[in-house]
Amino acid sequence: MGTKKELILHHMEETAEIAEDIAHYKEDLYEREELKEETLQLIVFRLAREWYGVEITKVKEVIKADRITYLPSSPEHIAGIINLRGYILSVTDLKKMFGLPHVEPTEKTRIIAIESGILETGLLVDEVVESIEVPLSRVELPLLTIPAEGAKYIKGQYKVDDKLIALIKVEKVLEKRA
Repeated sequence: MGTKKELILHHMEETAEIAEDIAHYKEDLYEREELKEETLQLIVFRLAREWYGVEITKVKEVIKADRITYLPSSPEHIAGIINLRGYILSVTDLKKMFGLPHVEPTEKTRIIAIESGILETGLLVDEVVESIEVPLSRVELPLLTIPAEGAKYIKGQYKVDDKLIALIKVEKVLEKRA
């Protein structure tokens, strides 16, 4: 063994090497985080035989569609209103906006309460299927075959297995809610 001074120097060198390894490890971690792909979290739902998604950040809650009160003289796409714990929420029938056939509500029918800024409405949907995370890079432009009236409410599409999920432009739906 060496002198006390040599031992201390050796120990300091080892400590410096360990500190350098830790610094490189942290740099690698930060670099990997930057490379992590941006994603969208979506609530996926069904309208007739078609699949749609809405960003989870715009969703307040999903509720069972019990009693929707019809509003006389309301626009065609407004199914009515509901009382949501003392708060009146308009319900938008997306099927009317997309020209899809009307189907009587079932046990699976839900209302997705959405909001953006101070505007909010409930989306009447046939069934809420799942919540998924979608890589932003895999979101494609909407199909050109979508009728013009409905196309303005779609901002893109994403394919999952055999389903093509159209992404709803919440702000456009909320603009038309009145």
